[in-house]
Amino acid sequence: MKRWFATLLVFAVCTVVVRADVTVVQTTTVEGGMAAMAGGNVPTPTMTTRMKGLRSRTDVDTGGAVSVITITDLAAKQIIILRPDQKTATIASAAPGATPGAPAAPVAPAAASGGVDASMTPTGKSQTIDGIKCDEYAFTTSLDMGAMTGGQKMPPEAAAAMQGVKMMMAGSMWVAKDLPGVADYIAYQKASASIDMSGAAAGISGVNLPGMDKVMKAMGSLDGMAYLTEMTMKVEGTGQIADMMKQMGPMKVTIRTTSIKADALSDDLFKVPDGYTVVK
Repeated sequence: MKRWFATLLVFAVCTVVVRADVTVVQTTTVEGGMAAMAGGNVPTPTMTTRMKGLRSRTDVDTGGAVSVITITDLAAKQIIILRPDQKTATIASAAPGATPGAPAAPVAPAAASGGVDASMTPTGKSQTIDGIKCDEYAFTTSLDMGAMTGGQKMPPEAAAAMQGVKMMMAGSMWVAKDLPGVADYIAYQKASASIDMSGAAAGISGVNLPGMDKVMKAMGSLDGMAYLTEMTMKVEGTGQIADMMKQMGPMKVTIRTTSIKADALSDDLFKVPDGYTVVK
């Protein structure tokens, strides 16, 4: 269950980034059959994302304490993972050659790369959420779990068991335009889409999402900020693991924005804190 949950967090972190001095707080709830793998003890994380210029910081609180902090610096092409409980900082860089803000290659409605297939399509529907007008985008994402877990950190037998297993996500993303920092949000998304920052994140998190750059490019095409995301996750494929997950049924995941502020942020928030050990 931890790997499935980590996958969800990486997906969420990669798709909730903004540019100006803005602080966004979101909660994630998980319901449904597959959540039973945690014995009914599924955390309900709160993600606090702070953005300043071409830097962002996301604190994930999984129940009373921040468990992980991700700092992304597009200008430096660098990601820092902070573990407050261990006082450690792991640093990774994106692939060389990319330039923040460079035009990203066009993304077809259905994009594929390695273990990921994705689509993002406006439906033309709108609704008012918390007094904010939001437009609906329908999306689907398919993650090849065999490709995702094929890294060095997975035992060969576990990677083999995942072959042919796919995690399917489908749902609605409700996008708002009238929010603090929304213009800079769009600019940051386009800059982020030009760099494979998800690859750097995978290198130090142990959660490999091949083709996540294609998902981020699709996110860069949104004309606004994702305010509410509702999706269903289920498993397709053959084999013992796939059959077990199918029997448990799908999970419903909701990512909801609870607060947006445009207060000034300190540069110190985007640095490795004093007293932390850098792990290489």
